[in-house]
Amino acid sequence: MFQTLRKKIQSLSETQQNILIIILILINVFIIIFWVNFWFGLKKVAPPKIEEKPALEEEIPEALKPGEIGEISEAGIGKEEIQPIHPVIFNTSGTILEIKPDRLTVQGSGSNFADQKPRNLTLIFSDSTLTMKLGTKIKYQGLEGLKYLKSGMEILIEGNENIRGKTEFEARYIQIL
Repeated sequence: MFQTLRKKIQSLSETQQNILIIILILINVFIIIFWVNFWFGLKKVAPPKIEEKPALEEEIPEALKPGEIGEISEAGIGKEEIQPIHPVIFNTSGTILEIKPDRLTVQGSGSNFADQKPRNLTLIFSDSTLTMKLGTKIKYQGLEGLKYLKSGMEILIEGNENIRGKTEFEARYIQIL
């Protein structure tokens, strides 16, 4: 087989032989370039390092972080006096003190504070705030609900975020008792 190929190549003119040699050299160069790029282009994956696992710290979204008001520091207080309180609180109750065009001022029960002391809360109404009366199915959305509230009313409040330790927050639900 190689002898027949050799005879055919020798039967070509000198110019044709030179062109054939150049074509073969170029093909070999392209093959070498391909393989070099292929091997150097591969990403080298380092074996995973076995290290001591870091302590897991839970990252709390900003909306769920508690406020600072009413938080008890353990310095100077006996541990038996500290009442444990859940770190995430969404609801509380209170009595309406003042009604403004887009918010309420409420004397809160203190259930959303670590020290459990009543405080004035400012409830901001948004377009998604729902106001309803206990035992009825009628709901008022947004600022419309402010028309049905009066000073001295007892209400249940649910916030859009963690309201622990906060005196001002956006209200999601207001339920008239």
